[in-house]
Parts: sequence; C-alpha cells; structure tokens
Amino acid sequence: MARIKPNLMKQRGFYADSWRNFVFIWFCIAILSGCEMLGIETNRSNLDSPIEGYNEIMDVEFGKVEDLRLDLHLPMTTDSTPAEVVILLHGGGWISGDKSWLKPTVDILKQQRKNLAIVNINYRLSSGQNNLLALQLTDMADVVSFLTNNAEKFNIRKDQYRLAGFSAGGHIALTYAYKSTEATIGAVVAVSAPTELSLRAWLSKTLWSRVELLTGNTYGGPINIFKNDSPFYLATSRSPRTILVYGEADDLVSPRQGELLADKLRLLRVPYAYHLVKGETHELSAPKAAQYIMESYR
Repeated sequence: MARIKPNLMKQRGFYADSWRNFVFIWFCIAILSGCEMLGIETNRSNLDSPIEGYNEIMDVEFGKVEDLRLDLHLPMTTDSTPAEVVILLHGGGWISGDKSWLKPTVDILKQQRKNLAIVNINYRLSSGQNNLLALQLTDMADVVSFLTNNAEKFNIRKDQYRLAGFSAGGHIALTYAYKSTEATIGAVVAVSAPTELSLRAWLSKTLWSRVELLTGNTYGGPINIFKNDSPFYLATSRSPRTILVYGEADDLVSPRQGELLADKLRLLRVPYAYHLVKGETHELSAPKAAQYIMESYR
C-alpha cells in the first residue's frame, strides 16, 4: 500500500482547516444577514446615516404625571434609518432644575449633524412621601416606555439608548441604568454625579439635606438605605458601558466619587472611561458635555 508522504498529509490538513474556516465565516455572515432579514437589530450604530435637519416636538407629555414633559429633537434622515437615542437629565440637586438648562448642550449636539434623536426630559422634583428617588426612577421608566412604544412613529431605535445626566441627573441616570433589568440602555454618561451617598464627607454640606429627602433617610440612620440608592453599590458585571466626567475644580461633588465607581467598574470588567477635566467646575461646559456624549458612540 502506498504511503502518503508527511508533507502531503500536512497540506491536506491545511486545506481542510482552511475549508472549515471558510464555512465558519460564511455561517457567521448568514446568521447576521438572517437577523437583518427577520428585523432583528444588531448593535451596529445608525449614527452616520445622513440627515437633512431636525423636526422638533416640544413639551410632550409622557407617563402618568400630567405636568411632566419632554422635548423631542428628531433627525430627518434621507434613508429612513431609525435614529440613535440619547436621553438628557438636567441637574439641580434633585429638587430643582429644568430641561431648559440643557439647551446649549442640545444645540451643540444638533450641530454634529448625526442621526441622533435628542430627548430632553423633566422629572419630578418633590414628593409627599419623602422618598423622591423612587418617583424619579418611575419617571425614567415612563420615558423609556414612551420612546419604545412610539419608536416607529418617531423613527427611532428601541434599544441601545444613551442616558446622559448632569449632577443629580447623572446620579438618577446611573441608578436607573444599574437597577434596570431591561436591555434598552446601551451606555450612561454621568457628569459631576454623586455615586456614593453614604460618604457624607464627599458631598457638599448643601447637599446633605437633599440626599436625606431623596432617600427618605437621615444621616446617622440605617446606612443600607443610602447604599441601596448609590450607583457604586448597584454596579454589577452586567452594568452598561459607563463614562464618568468630573471637573477638576468641582467643590460640590468630589471627583473622588467618580474615581471610586471607576475602580469598581474596572474590577467588574465593565467598559468604562473616567475623565477629570482641567479648568472645569461642577457646571461642565456644553461643548465638553456634548463631546463626551458623542464619545459613548465610539
């Protein structure tokens, strides 16, 4: 019986491996193509689809609370590609503020000419039950439900939403994203956000009474209540990508709050970025805010 030379056997093994790799690659392509044919969205960004401008719908009611409204800035695409979505949450120490405060950031985002729907929201600022955060998280859930239920109407995606919150709004965004069991949130951008409420020394004294109102707890009382409302303790390995931004000269919320959460996210292997911005205070400038929001899509 003729013997097969070793070199020939290696060649045959090489061609067999190559053929298996070829089949595997085409299998992957077929799966992805099949997802698109079935209407299953992949995680590919729609951001770069060309737009002609923006259609603005202001003061839209959402949810069950009559006074709560949001502004929709909807891109008009030339090819009907559903827009990416970013939800903006203003600051104000949880008990004050308005979506109008973020108009400069909205304007800069629109100047990027991206296929990005900008949703600028208000949330409840008072509670008769002395547990304000629970109501604010309900408001966030109502916003997400409103957007997903009207996705076809507004030509927006149903998933991979970005939450971008400032100061108290950043805390609400992180808390909602980390507590949520839904898969709608793709990333969180938190600017000057408190992440650990039980460390009173890392917050300005002016915020202490507001944190107590927010949580329905008092400093000196049960520490677990503060921890249950702190993004640092809520973060898990399943948390969405997180971008933390702090001004180097912030004297209201210590940048150490961001460093603490960043260290935990690193240990959990959650994709994250931490930025300490020179020359910026607690009130991050609109150009910088827009820059880090756009970073969440890269």
